[in-house]
Amino acid sequence: MRIPQKTAASHQREELADIIRKDVRDCYQCMKCSSGCPFAEEMDYMPHQMMWMTNLGLYEKILESKSLWICASCLACSSRCPRDIEPAKVMEGFRAMLLRERGQTKVAPVIPKGVPRQAVIANMRKFRR
Repeated sequence: MRIPQKTAASHQREELADIIRKDVRDCYQCMKCSSGCPFAEEMDYMPHQMMWMTNLGLYEKILESKSLWICASCLACSSRCPRDIEPAKVMEGFRAMLLRERGQTKVAPVIPKGVPRQAVIANMRKFRR
């Protein structure tokens, strides 16, 4: 993977840290999160790669990836993490950042085909009003 020069701004790092309340720098790339992910085959970046890119500050690349929306928030990755980083929570944090940036706070009334129901339910729980 070619690493772009542009990394996350400090306000983006602070926003993510405020949402997830975890230190992603503790990840030592054991890949247990990716081995337990039921949707890893469908993702363009597996969970351990997302944690690595988060450490490097490649937020733009993460926010553009389809992996962010394929994640079902099933917590399989979080339950396997020996460092208790909770990759599912990090993914939800990025989704929240993106939705805030777009000015959207609710789930779209039309759910795209192929989106796991668990992801829809997790978003409904998070953004209901």
